[in-house]
Amino acid sequence: MHSYRVLGIVALSAIVIAVMCFTVVDISIDSVNGCLAARTVCREHEVPSSAIAYAILGAASLLASIPFAAGWVVGVHRRPEPEHRVTRPALGTPRILEEDL
Repeated sequence: MHSYRVLGIVALSAIVIAVMCFTVVDISIDSVNGCLAARTVCREHEVPSSAIAYAILGAASLLASIPFAAGWVVGVHRRPEPEHRVTRPALGTPRILEEDL
């Protein structure tokens, strides 16, 4: 796999795509049944084919995001943390030798 940042971006974008697809499904079903602005519970059961297509796309996107998200989480937690940071002197900083003292 590539970097962990790429895995995270792919996983999160797949989840966002799934959310958008499921939103389209909900709105299209409500629109077809005339329940989009209704204040009461709508009991219609007609499901348009576009809602089915977007539901399949959303489910596939969620399933595709699982391995990327798992790889991202595992990779982030496996990255070794340095016990102590080694500081280097800044460039251009003169070194003081014992002879100079």
